Amino acid sequence: MKNKKALVVISFGSTFDETRKKDIGGIEAALATALPDFDQYRAFTSNIIRKRLAARGIFVDDTEAILHKLALAGYKEVVLQPTHLLHGEEFEQKILALKEKFLPLFKSISISRPLIVNEEDYQLAVNALLEQLPPLAEDEGVIFMGHGTPRANNAAHGTTYVKLQELFDACKAPVLVGTVEDEDKPNFATVLAKLQERGYKHVHLYPLMVVAGDHANNDMYSDEPESWKSQIDYNFPSI
Repeated sequence: MKNKKALVVISFGSTFDETRKKDIGGIEAALATALPDFDQYRAFTSNIIRKRLAARGIFVDDTEAILHKLALAGYKEVVLQPTHLLHGEEFEQKILALKEKFLPLFKSISISRPLIVNEEDYQLAVNALLEQLPPLAEDEGVIFMGHGTPRANNAAHGTTYVKLQELFDACKAPVLVGTVEDEDKPNFATVLAKLQERGYKHVHLYPLMVVAGDHANNDMYSDEPESWKSQIDYNFPSI
């Protein structure tokens, strides 16, 4: 305990070593530089990922466990900083819901917002993503794969991903947004239908996620028959 204040950087997590080091670790390093008066700690919200890491001898606490440790260590001020993109199930149930339970143990608990919450956040996210696009020919497009969430993120506009697609369409960007979760929208079936409409001859696949983990490496771009890459190749052999 070097400082009186603790910053807990809370991510979904990843079993990919390089991803934990570069993606999650990169965010943590930037926060450590920006907030030198805070002692920094790591937590993962995914139970499955933490169990798989523990089987390899890599132990990462969940949010509840780390809050218990901080209380025992004597911290009084705690900031919980999620790296989650959305106000979805993970953020709501595994971060936000803990504040009332643990607040009596500290002087204060502050919880930062996920990346995309309000109208300004949506536009900032779209602008940032557009800056990352490669030079594209007229018959080329980009597909962003998001995770999706069972929670209705934005009752006024549908889900977060639908809103992002609307903003990309408004600026006539050659971009399609889809989700791994079939229950969310637009799911991959919707992406395939849009590909048929737009007639792209070549598409670039990018993960719309904090980490390039299992979904990016396997569900999006592997050679397995069910991956997005394989299904696009099968349904659109000319791409």
